[in-house]
Amino acid sequence: MTTEWSVVAAAEHFALDARNTGELSFTVSNPGPADDTVVFDVVPGDGTARSWFDVPEPQRRVRAGAAVSYLVKLNVPGGTAPRRYDMTGLAYSADTAPEESSRSSGRVTYDVRAQEKKPSRWPWIAAAVALVLIVGGVTTFLLTRPKATPPPPPPAPADLVVEMETLAATATVNSPAKTDAKIQTQNAADLTGITLTWSGGSQAFFTGKAIGDQVSFPVAVPADGDYAFSQIRTTAPDYANTVWQVDGRAIGGNFAGFSAKVLVTPWQTVGTVHLTKGTHAFTITVTGKLQSTTSYFAGVDAIRLQQIS
Repeated sequence: MTTEWSVVAAAEHFALDARNTGELSFTVSNPGPADDTVVFDVVPGDGTARSWFDVPEPQRRVRAGAAVSYLVKLNVPGGTAPRRYDMTGLAYSADTAPEESSRSSGRVTYDVRAQEKKPSRWPWIAAAVALVLIVGGVTTFLLTRPKATPPPPPPAPADLVVEMETLAATATVNSPAKTDAKIQTQNAADLTGITLTWSGGSQAFFTGKAIGDQVSFPVAVPADGDYAFSQIRTTAPDYANTVWQVDGRAIGGNFAGFSAKVLVTPWQTVGTVHLTKGTHAFTITVTGKLQSTTSYFAGVDAIRLQQIS
């Protein structure tokens, strides 16, 4: 049985120092019922190279239900054009081909800064003359310049948190297998013998019945831009594996919905997506389940869109 690895980055952005070097942790989880050996690697984005990254001890043994952490070190070579670049973390089972078991994290970005060049020294006499001219010019400017109105501050980036149960009534369900899959609001207060901490006291509960069943939520986006997309999900013995799509385009990797008891995840990174102002379709599609999973259900507490540009 192929392990459905889960790969989560500690942040959506590498923080680089003045030398354009940095570090970021990635957590790889084994949600399956059996121990397995994982290989972690880096997929560099356009304009970058694998040699920029260092992953100590990439192959490790992971017990069933446990997780390991990898510290990825980034060293951007000198002369690299200053702009935003990206990479993705990748995990797969050591005893299978990567294309059979690989799972990836969301897109992680980093901004490369231009390296400052040391100014050349001027002769002392030329420097003294220039200083006199500059001081005189600045003094004249300060005495004669008109008062200007400072420009308004730029608008703050638009962040959006959506309690998904509020969209259950307007969500649409599609089942290629013609099942009776449904979407509904599930309240924590109605559950017997289970205490859950859903942020709004409830979640959007999708009762899928087959692989390929999907539910689409209409999400209103406040402004154009690139957004970091994250989620709070529920896992349970009868929850399936799912993947997100935004306007029909897949974002992030498979989310493993199975756990031995009902749990609520912390915020998890899904990926980065460019959105325009207006309503977009955020779709969950059932992709499979573990052998121990009894149904094809899925639960979403909330999603968050953080504007990054």
